[in-house]
Amino acid sequence: MAEDADKYVPVESSGASGAATPSISFMIHALLSSRIHSGLGDDSPPEDDVNIYLTHLLCDYVHPETKRRGRQYLSTYDTSVFERVRSSTNTRFKYTVYRANADHLLMMMGVFHNPTGARPKALAAPLQVRGETHVGRGKAYYDYAFTYSRSLYGRSSGITDVLGKLAAGFERYLRLLSYLRAEYLHLVDQLSPGDLFHLERGVLALDLARQRDVFLDAWSDWKRAPTPEHQTELRQAATDLERLDPNFHFEVPAAPSPGDLEPPERQPPEGQQ
Repeated sequence: MAEDADKYVPVESSGASGAATPSISFMIHALLSSRIHSGLGDDSPPEDDVNIYLTHLLCDYVHPETKRRGRQYLSTYDTSVFERVRSSTNTRFKYTVYRANADHLLMMMGVFHNPTGARPKALAAPLQVRGETHVGRGKAYYDYAFTYSRSLYGRSSGITDVLGKLAAGFERYLRLLSYLRAEYLHLVDQLSPGDLFHLERGVLALDLARQRDVFLDAWSDWKRAPTPEHQTELRQAATDLERLDPNFHFEVPAAPSPGDLEPPERQPPEGQQ
């Protein structure tokens, strides 16, 4: 699974697959192009360190194992995050908790447009958190991670500098990832009821056509050789087709007796009896 996640395979609108490329090559190209086309690359000095950090962060989210390892540090609410940090005396642990939650919030807001990771409107309106609140959380988490990083690695550390930039420019990087999401990852927001209706109708039509082919194949096999095995396959194919098409009804023929399956006696040619 990890090896598959290291490759990006483009899929054309026709459904054909293009040549596979390393995921990191695709991500860095998408990030740099998004900077240019979104206008975020013109009004700031070069940020090669941030580009590399965000590229690796995007690639990490392709690997299920990476998400499983980081899940132990994540919390949905500020109080839970602060309580975990307050109860620990380990500076590295505090740094890891704040950085993991900051990275997760940046990805969930910028790429997935879902900071809580919950279904839309899963919470009652009074419990839903406004977007600017999540932005404030992300900036604060990166700022705390920056502070603890200085204690661990020093003021001149590369990772410390990156965390400081992410804290200061959190909103800019959200816009950058949001652009990348739409233009290169081709993720879309929640479909409208009309879009869902047409999508479901299209899928149903495709499934119905395939199931009709399955039924016709099973019926052909049964007519060619009416065995109990072919009868079972025909009954299942008819049941599946009736489930998709309420107007379709089919009575499966009874299986012939074993004697009926024996070949008839060979008759002598006419005139030789």
